[in-house]
Amino acid sequence: MVKVYVPRRIIERNRWLRSDGKPNFKDRICAKPPELEAIADKEIPLLSMQATVINACEVMSSLGTRLVPITDPERRLLGIITGMDLVDYFGGGIKYAIVLKHYGGKLYPALSASLREIANTKPLAVDVKSRLHDLLNLMISYGVGALPVVDNNAVIGIITEGSLIKYLSSKVVGVKVSEVMSTSVISLSYSNTLGVAMKLMINLGIRRLPITKNGDVIGIVTWRDIIDLFGKHKIFNMLKEFTFDEVHLLPVTEVMNTNIATIGPDEDIGIAAAKMSELGVDSLLVIKDNNIIGIITERDILYGVVAR
Repeated sequence: MVKVYVPRRIIERNRWLRSDGKPNFKDRICAKPPELEAIADKEIPLLSMQATVINACEVMSSLGTRLVPITDPERRLLGIITGMDLVDYFGGGIKYAIVLKHYGGKLYPALSASLREIANTKPLAVDVKSRLHDLLNLMISYGVGALPVVDNNAVIGIITEGSLIKYLSSKVVGVKVSEVMSTSVISLSYSNTLGVAMKLMINLGIRRLPITKNGDVIGIVTWRDIIDLFGKHKIFNMLKEFTFDEVHLLPVTEVMNTNIATIGPDEDIGIAAAKMSELGVDSLLVIKDNNIIGIITERDILYGVVAR
């Protein structure tokens, strides 16, 4: 059973914008001096346009990053590849047409394709000299969770929602989980396939799906679980014909993670941030009286820290 609702990325963006369409930040955020170099993660991989799809999966899986800059040898930014770009390519969206047209739906040739075929070659980026509120304005207005940081168009790092949360939040923020969580939780029945899950993620702009059975949550499948299938080479032991048709027919229960991270609605979002960091996840299901009443993500926490 699928609960359909307005795409989460649109809800998230709109609920934090003023009537003039701009984010409403706390005064302390606007007053902060340029500091992006200190926040940026500089220990990042860089890929070339000649790198392959499987290369990108391996990098994302090994480092747990959902965005990899694509550069020339001088580190000039040429594009980016994200985890959701890959989910799109694997069958979730329109990029799957490349797999069908150029590679006949075959796994190995499609994974050997160069990133040039699917990369975003006009990516958003933030200059290292920008102020913090300029960065946040970009992220909120465009609904993105990670951005390359550039200096004279040379990539020096990336900034993610997670790194911003660590920088901006204290142990206790003074905002409850219930104040920023989304109460519209889309879930997927355990009887569905990976192909259905990927299409929902791309069509609805979400990166995670709780999996239910008889009304109970038995697991969760995220963009990272899908990338890990390829990046950790698990997929090669799950197929016989090595086609994407086989990939799409895999039961979602074979891909989902059964370790479900939860939190209560009355907890402070600072506690939620610490729990996400400890568990290495970017979302928590919100539970009250053994029932799911919402979901809170890194983005929700970030908006709660800067705008509440």
